[in-house]
Amino acid sequence: MPAQAAIGWAGDPFQGVMMYLLIASDLDGTLLLPGDTFGAFTKSVIHRLNRAGHHIVLATGRHQADVESLLDSQSPPVHLITANGARISSACGGLALSAELSTAVVQTLLEETRADTDLTINLYCRSGWLMSREDENLKDFSQNPDFQPTLCAAENLPLHAVQKVFFFQRSKDHDALLRLQARLEQRLGDQIGTVFTFPWCLEVMARDVSKGNALKQLAEFLNVPIQACIAFGDAMNDVDMLAGVGKGVLMGNAHAELRQALPEAEIIGRYTDEAVAHYLSKHLLKSADLPA
Repeated sequence: MPAQAAIGWAGDPFQGVMMYLLIASDLDGTLLLPGDTFGAFTKSVIHRLNRAGHHIVLATGRHQADVESLLDSQSPPVHLITANGARISSACGGLALSAELSTAVVQTLLEETRADTDLTINLYCRSGWLMSREDENLKDFSQNPDFQPTLCAAENLPLHAVQKVFFFQRSKDHDALLRLQARLEQRLGDQIGTVFTFPWCLEVMARDVSKGNALKQLAEFLNVPIQACIAFGDAMNDVDMLAGVGKGVLMGNAHAELRQALPEAEIIGRYTDEAVAHYLSKHLLKSADLPA
């Protein structure tokens, strides 16, 4: 059953009136250490927050199966927002939503890009990750050996059950991807949403799909006011999530574009120092609940 929101919230939760009930965090460059691992301190803090009654949300551009492979039987219950908001799964299993691109949109995306030899086409489908060719950029994009792409020639890529399509620019030419983004948006209009997860990776989802919109749906299901949510992120695919909650916090390693988009947001340490866990332990855990 969805949790009931605590009574009596007003003002800034860090002033002692009420703590944030919903904690959402991006993974790459935010909560995960290099090598796609959760640090020991981060694991400890998440366990204690869960026992204290906070909801934990992992909000990422990754595929759900990818994120699930990073968790184990000792992991506390967490809610998942994956594929940049195309998939929502509550910890209790009572909410499972998927927003997929229409077959016509996928066909158009493939027609526009199939002949470009400097692009690698990627699809997140219900069954997994398909990639049109081998690409050196893969080693910077995914370090999880338990979730790797299946090669599938561009002409054989499916049109159905596609959560998102994303493109690697093989020579990391950001300007070329900006031109592609403009062409796709001109042709498909309000049928799609686009975002850069890296300067050389352009992602395309269905209209209105984003981490921020997904988090609002999850908060409504849990009966938690969106102002009682704190979120952490480092890239432009986090911007609407960070802007739409009670408190959005940027990583010290956040992209310059994100800092420009949210100039008033608090900036903390780097993901390599488990800065999110240290911030949460300081502000949301009672001293008796702190890790040893």
